[in-house]
Order: sequence, then structure tokens, then C-alpha cells
Amino acid sequence: MRVLLLGGTGEARALAERLHPNVDIISSLAGRVPDPALPIGPVRIGGFGGVEGLRQWLRDDDITAVIDATHPFAATITANAAA
Repeated sequence: MRVLLLGGTGEARALAERLHPNVDIISSLAGRVPDPALPIGPVRIGGFGGVEGLRQWLRDDDITAVIDATHPFAATITANAAA
């Protein structure tokens, strides 16, 4: 299993720590702050380019599950992940 963890929250960092190293995770941060608190494990920073960009990225990186642990006001990525 390879998991994309949509993060940027303390809860997402705690979840990454609990999953690592037993689950292959990649945490994703929006890149809205200049010096983010990084979770353990691999991290990607920046947008995906909308729903189609996210779909393509998930395919290209062999992601089998997505966990949305973003801020409640991160409506765009939550909607894109749901789509």
C-alpha cells in the first residue's frame, strides 16, 4: 500500500509519525507558509493542478489510498480528493 497523506495540520504530522515506517506514505503540503513544520517521511509541497492533475499524480506515483488530514478550510483540495 502506498498512501498520499494530505496534510498541513498537527494531526497529519502525528498520523504520519504513527504510520511511518510501516506504511509507505508521502505527505503533501500546500506550500502556503514559508517554513512549514514537516512531517516524518517523504514530503511534496505545492498543488497538483486540479482534479485531473491530482488523478494523474496518483497514477504516476502508484498511490493506492488518500487520507485527507488537511485544515477544515482547505476546501479545494478536499473537493479535488473526493472527486
